Amino acid sequence: MTLEPADRPVLVAGAPRTGTTWIASVLAQAGDVAWINEPDNEWPNSYALKAKLPVGRFPALVPEERAPRPYEVLWERALTGHRESARRQQVAWKLDRRERTMQELWRAMCDHASPRVTPRLRVLAWTAAAPSTRVPGRIVMVKTVHAPLALEWIAARFRPRVVVVLRHPLNALASWVELGWGGSALDTNPRILERFGRRWTLPELAPDASPLQRIAWEVGLFTSALHGGAGEHPDWLPASHESLCQDTEGGFHDLFARLGWPWPSRASAYLEETNRPGTGFTTFRVAAEQPESWRRRLSPEQIGEAWSVLCRFGSPWVERVGCDLE
Repeated sequence: MTLEPADRPVLVAGAPRTGTTWIASVLAQAGDVAWINEPDNEWPNSYALKAKLPVGRFPALVPEERAPRPYEVLWERALTGHRESARRQQVAWKLDRRERTMQELWRAMCDHASPRVTPRLRVLAWTAAAPSTRVPGRIVMVKTVHAPLALEWIAARFRPRVVVVLRHPLNALASWVELGWGGSALDTNPRILERFGRRWTLPELAPDASPLQRIAWEVGLFTSALHGGAGEHPDWLPASHESLCQDTEGGFHDLFARLGWPWPSRASAYLEETNRPGTGFTTFRVAAEQPESWRRRLSPEQIGEAWSVLCRFGSPWVERVGCDLE
């Protein structure tokens, strides 16, 4: 049976800290939606760990490329409404050693120079099974922040409707800084440099580049990939976080209309409920304060240092964003 456009799986895709959770949460108010949240997040999803070990935390795949079979199965299952079982996630959480776990994951997923998979992670990956828990709902909606560099591959392979979430790079960077996040060594990853250096000018960082400069490089790469994909694929639905914050209900009405979904009254209630102060991983925020929040969350020195990297990306978004820095 051929699905009507409004019934096709929806992929809400962005980069970390671009507002994907907020946008997916509003879309989930439509009802009869099977929301699969970050199936490609390697913790605590052991199958995502298995699927991504060969390709890294942020897989870089082009449409004509053949991906490792587990990574393909991951998306095949997610976009048909399946998630990893809660029991399997609980096993991972029971083995969680907090900061040590994060260090082990970084070494296994990001350290391209000397990767090492610890016995604990190896066992989790070896025993992992493909997601098999079917989430109820007529329309499947998958949210990801780990696939901005593989988004075109996913779109070509599975044909979901893509909502690509765009956010001012300094707003995303400010969130990374506040959460104490580091990078994933993408600026020295030869696979990344080879794949994306063909499409845009990628800034070269000095060996002694600061952590902030390396974070800015990764945010700039993700921003380039998302803007580039939205520009090259007219069937993708761009969703600007800043625009949605400036005209919240009107902007979401428009997004629902572009998806061909009726506007649910409970979406209005949800937007009102979440329009209040919040921090961290909550979706509570005063929407009107968000578009230029980077101006108060980053110091002038941090803005200058980050922009010295971002402005050197050879992608059209740079000129548009640069005009907003005045």
